[in-house]
Amino acid sequence: MAPSESAAQTPTQVLPRGPGVLRFAVAGFCNALSTGFFYPFSLLFYVSLSGEELRTVGTVLTVTALAALPSLLLVGRIVDRVGPRPVLIASLVVRAGCFVSFVTFGGAAALAVGTLALAVSTRAEQTATPLVALQLAPEGQSSRWLALSRVVFNAGMGVGALIAGIFIVDSASGFALLGIANAVGILCTAALYAVVPRTPRPAHSAGRVRIRARPWRDHRFLLIAVVNALLLVSALAVESGMPVYVLQELAMPTWTVGMLFAVNTGVLTALQLPVSRVLDRHPPVRVLAFGGLTYLSLYAALLAAARTDGTVRMLLLVLGMVVYTLGELAVTQAALVLLTGLPPDSRKGAYLGFNQIFVGASTAVAPLLVTYSLAGNPPVLWWSLAGVSVVSTAVLLGTERRFGRGASEGVAGDTP
Repeated sequence: MAPSESAAQTPTQVLPRGPGVLRFAVAGFCNALSTGFFYPFSLLFYVSLSGEELRTVGTVLTVTALAALPSLLLVGRIVDRVGPRPVLIASLVVRAGCFVSFVTFGGAAALAVGTLALAVSTRAEQTATPLVALQLAPEGQSSRWLALSRVVFNAGMGVGALIAGIFIVDSASGFALLGIANAVGILCTAALYAVVPRTPRPAHSAGRVRIRARPWRDHRFLLIAVVNALLLVSALAVESGMPVYVLQELAMPTWTVGMLFAVNTGVLTALQLPVSRVLDRHPPVRVLAFGGLTYLSLYAALLAAARTDGTVRMLLLVLGMVVYTLGELAVTQAALVLLTGLPPDSRKGAYLGFNQIFVGASTAVAPLLVTYSLAGNPPVLWWSLAGVSVVSTAVLLGTERRFGRGASEGVAGDTP
């Protein structure tokens, strides 16, 4: 850990400090609340308001998500030139406009244009948000602010999904209300980010970038981006594949799925900050490696559950989910620290924009892996994901020395 980090924190301190931390947290929560409100009904929303069939909507969403990826290199360079906050606010305004357009216009063409703009703006937002956190965080508080962004995201997503499940009506008018409410929530988020106080400690130098960023030539960053993408595929596969496996292969009641995801969300929300405080004492490369390895607990539990029943099966799944969630917490925190800490200050936007290409590819690959595995031989899915965890851990630990003391022990945004 960097000396400034140790001096700035007491052993019992968990919550982040600094001007604007409350407004930053509220803005992040408001954004996640809007996303969580929309996410569970997204496919039905597009089908209902576009008037297109489900297969057409699915194809358009996949194509536009992939088509948006090349633009992210340009988005990253814009972040480096003008700063992350203007890009974040602009991306939120564009997102809000997309939902207004979905409510206003129907048809495949309008759907394609809107979802393409939505994909680009969403990736731009994900590029800029951690850099805004680094820009606002006082010296030695960077990892705490990054952890806070994850806490409010998980809490907002859960609350938003719960509210939507209660109030949204499965009808054209209900989905129109969903779109307008989402747009209003996103605009409120943009306004909140606009009034968060500025600090004299920028995450990177805004203005003219004199050195052209080539993140694909930075082997250390490229390695972390690839490993993070692989572990993201695993997390997305669990999110979409576990409900199908539990209900169809294990023949368990539907409430089981809700309970397992409630355990996941509860642990992530309650323990993100305190566990992140403990993880700061260890090199993030090692935390990322062992965090991914703990994913094996859930895969093993799902495989073993097929040979048990009753209370034993339920305990296996709950225990596996708890350990997996702690690993997920470690992975997200360590990956954020490395992805934001490895790039030079003046090129963080370009690097994180490049990383979003891998994130977008992961979201496209995961559904294919899940559907093909579950349609053929379901246990193969968990064995495949176990292989991903083992290989990722081996690669990270095998190359840890390449990161050096500063990259392995420093805190994002605090490295020189």
